[in-house]
Amino acid sequence: MKDLKAVFFVRDFIGKPSYDEKKDFLEGQQVLGRKVRVLFKDGEVLIGSTLGCDPKRQGFFLFPADPESNNLKVFVVMSAVNKVEFLR
Repeated sequence: MKDLKAVFFVRDFIGKPSYDEKKDFLEGQQVLGRKVRVLFKDGEVLIGSTLGCDPKRQGFFLFPADPESNNLKVFVVMSAVNKVEFLR
């Protein structure tokens, strides 16, 4: 776990390299859990929702805000995170 940033559960391994993932929720979008913004130590930012984020645990699952994302869900490893913000 110490060498991981996250585990990405993807639709496919090719993805869409030219796709610019949306970093916000769509108006009226159904959200499972709480909205969060995750800032990784390497500067990457993920926006999504989670059913639970406890800094004392090794990580948590995030469901991307963008329904067209190649990521279905992401297991975020807390040791790779700089900050987790809960959004409204």
